[in-house]
Amino acid sequence: MSDDLDLEELREKTERGDRTDEDKTSSDQDFVDELVEALDAVDRGDRPKTIAVRDQPIAALLAALDESDERMQDVGQSLEESLGRDPSDEFDRSEIVRLAFRVGLETAAPERMDQLSDAIGEYAKQNI
Repeated sequence: MSDDLDLEELREKTERGDRTDEDKTSSDQDFVDELVEALDAVDRGDRPKTIAVRDQPIAALLAALDESDERMQDVGQSLEESLGRDPSDEFDRSEIVRLAFRVGLETAAPERMDQLSDAIGEYAKQNI
């Protein structure tokens, strides 16, 4: 009788989700797997570790920030605060761009950042 009850509970839990939830979960895991492969490719040197962006106004903003440690620090700490990080002491242009990119993704596509976090964890487990 206990086995019948356990089977029935399992059926109920399975029936609660619908087909699109199942597809989304599979699709999400597929993307996490792709991210793990991309992390590995970057680590092996098969893909670049750097990114390049052409944006004249942002380049000008970074150049102006570079002229003032105080402004660079203010922007950097604001970005870190948006990400819930502890404040750092120093920032450079590269760190500002990295943080801004992460803040943008956290705001616009938080599910992708969650998947990236999952992929980083899986990649770390595979490479211990």
